[in-house]
Amino acid sequence: MSWLPQGSLPNPGFVQADGHGQSRTVPAVVAQRGRLWCLWTDLDGQIWYAATDDDGDFGQRMPFPASGMPVMANLNGHLHAVIVLETGDMMHYLYDDEKELAWACLGPLPLPANPLVRSSPCLVAFHNKLFLVYLRDDGVLYHVIWTMSSAHASSSSSSASDASGAWSDPVPVSPNGQHAFDGIPALFVIGGVLHLLCAADSDTHEILCFSYDYTNSLWTQCDDVSEGRAARGVSATSYGNDAYLGFIENGPGDHSHAVSIACFNNGHWQPHEALCGLRAADPPQIAILNGRIHCIFNDDTPTRDLRWYSRPILTYSLSSWMADVPGDTPLSGVTIPGTHDSCARSNIPFVRTQYLSITQQLALGIRFLDLRLRRRGDDNQLFCYHGGIRLDLPRGLSFASVMDEVWAFLRGPSGGGIPTETVLVSINNDDSSPAQLADPLPFYRAVADAIGAAPPWPDGTPRWFVGCVTPRLGEVRGRAVLLRRYLGDPGVAPAVRLGLDLSAWVDDSPQFTIVTPTGVRVHLQDKWKFAERISLQDLVATKSGFVTRLMADAARIRPPPPPAAALPGHDRDKESIDEDWYINFCSAVGDPVEHGEIAEAKWIAVGAHSDWYRRNWVNGMNRLTGEFLQLLQQQLSEEGEGEEGRQPRRRCRLGIVNLDYPELPEDNDLVARLIEMNF
Repeated sequence: MSWLPQGSLPNPGFVQADGHGQSRTVPAVVAQRGRLWCLWTDLDGQIWYAATDDDGDFGQRMPFPASGMPVMANLNGHLHAVIVLETGDMMHYLYDDEKELAWACLGPLPLPANPLVRSSPCLVAFHNKLFLVYLRDDGVLYHVIWTMSSAHASSSSSSASDASGAWSDPVPVSPNGQHAFDGIPALFVIGGVLHLLCAADSDTHEILCFSYDYTNSLWTQCDDVSEGRAARGVSATSYGNDAYLGFIENGPGDHSHAVSIACFNNGHWQPHEALCGLRAADPPQIAILNGRIHCIFNDDTPTRDLRWYSRPILTYSLSSWMADVPGDTPLSGVTIPGTHDSCARSNIPFVRTQYLSITQQLALGIRFLDLRLRRRGDDNQLFCYHGGIRLDLPRGLSFASVMDEVWAFLRGPSGGGIPTETVLVSINNDDSSPAQLADPLPFYRAVADAIGAAPPWPDGTPRWFVGCVTPRLGEVRGRAVLLRRYLGDPGVAPAVRLGLDLSAWVDDSPQFTIVTPTGVRVHLQDKWKFAERISLQDLVATKSGFVTRLMADAARIRPPPPPAAALPGHDRDKESIDEDWYINFCSAVGDPVEHGEIAEAKWIAVGAHSDWYRRNWVNGMNRLTGEFLQLLQQQLSEEGEGEEGRQPRRRCRLGIVNLDYPELPEDNDLVARLIEMNF
C-alpha cells in the first residue's frame, strides 16, 4: 500500500496551488465531520485554514482571525484551535458550523504572563475534554484541560456563540522538576488510555512516555512506546486500537529530515515507512479519514510548501467494500453498517442524530439509510422529517435530493460507473396520526411515484429494487433496495406491494420478529426510549445488552463474555435460517425532562460523564459495540485451535447495525470493524 500524492491540482501532492500553502511552522491537521482540515502560518505570519470538499480536494484557503502558532483538535464533532500568540499568550477558538461559518474566540487560556513557549504545543480530545500540552522555555512541560460547562455538554447546539467551558490551571507533567524536556510533544490514545511523548532535554534526547491516570488526574511515566524515534518532535493519531507516529528523525543523531511514519499494532511498533523519500522542515502532521492516513508537512526547502500524501490503512476501501463480497451472497447474509435517522442533522435539541451528510456517510462505508418522510399535500413531494420536525429548515430536505446523493455514489454523476455497491433505503411515514393510519394510500402512492420517476441507468438497469423478497448482492449492485416500514396500498395484494414489508414494526421493542407476506423472516431490535429514571451507565449497559444479544443471534454463536453472556432470556441454542434478516439499532434517548444531560442521543452514542465532577466517564454505544466486536473477532479466530487442518473462523454475519454519529469518538473504527466481519 503505497503513499500517493493527494489533490487534483496541476501538481498533485500540494495542499494549495500557486504558493498559497506555505507554512513556516508545524501545520495543524485534523479530520472532522467527514472532512480534512488544515491550519497553518505562512511565511509572513498570517494564519490560514482550508478544508476538503466532497471531491476530496482542499478548497480555497481562508484567513484565520489571529496570528501565531496553531494547533487544532476535533472534540466530538466540534473543531477547536489554540493559537500561541507572539506574546506567548494562548487563545482558544471554536469553528461555528451553524451560524457564522467562521472562527469565534472563546478567550485566553489562564497561563502565567509570558510563558515563552519553546515549540508547538499539542492538542487532543479525550473523554469530552480538550487536553493541551505545551513546553515552556525553561524546559518544563505543562498540561491544561478544557472542560465544557454542564449546560453546554447537555445541549445539542454546536454554535460557537452558545459554547462555554473553562480551562484548568497549568500543571507540570513531571512534578518536582524530575525531567526537563525539549522538542515537540505528542498526545495519542492506545487502548482507551491517553499517552504523551516528548524528548528529554539531554545529549541523547531520550524519548519519555507518560500515560494519564484519568481518575486521579496524574501523568505516570511508562514504557517508551516510540522506540526512541522522533527525538525532537513527533505527531500522533489513533484509529481503534492502532496508533500512528509521524517524525523526521529516526532516533537521536539523525538529522536527515526524511519523513517517516510508524504504526503501533497488536502491542508492537511495525517497521517505520519512509514517505516517498521526501523531507520536511518540521515533524509531519497526520490524521485518519475514511480508512486512509493523511500526512501533511512543510517541505524542507526555502518555500516550505505544504505537501499532502496519504495511503490506506485497511485492506479494502470503505467506499467500495462490497466489491469484495461474493455476488451470490443474500443481502441478509451481509454485515451492513447503517445509520439511524440518517438525515437528522438538525440543530434542534433532541432531533439531531448525525453530523455527516449522506455523501459522507456512504464514503465512510455506511450502506443502510433510515429515512423518515412526510408528503407535502400541494404537490405530493416527499421531505425528510424526524419526530414531526422538518429537517434542513427553512427550505427542507427533499427525498429526491437525498436519492441524488445515493445515485451519484452508486454509479458516479454520469451514471456510467461500474457498480460494486448497493444502498438499502428504509422508508417510514413520519406522520403516525390516526388519519394516516386510516388512509395509507396517499403516502404509499407518493413513494411509488418518486421511485417510478427515477429513470433507468444508461445500460437500462432500474435504479431501484422494489421486490418483496431477499435479493442477492449481485442482483442489486448499483441499485437502491427498498425496505418499507409504511403501510401498503389496501388495493394491492400484500405479497406484491413495493419493497420488503416491515410495516408490522413494533415501536420501542428490545427484540421482535416480522414474517412478511412473502415469508421473509426479519428479526429486529429497536429499544430506543428510556423514560424511567436510570443512570447513564445502566442505560448504556442495558441498551448494549440488547444490541449484542441480537448480533449474537445473527452470528449463531454463544455471545462473548459480559455484558452479552449473562443476558436474560437469550436462547444460546437457537439456530437462524441463513436468509433471515437481522436489523439492529444502537440508538437510544432518555427522557429529556427527567434526565437532562443523559437524554441526548449524542452522549449515549459517544459517551459522557455521569457526575458533576467529570471523573466518572461512561463509554457510549459506539465504543461498547466496538469492544464487543473485538471480543467476537478474538473468539472467532480461536475457534478450531488444536484441531488439525481446521482454519480459524473469521467471517461472521451480524446483520444490519445502525448507529448515531458513526464517526465518533474521534479514534472510532466501528464502521470498519463491522465491515471486516464480511471477510
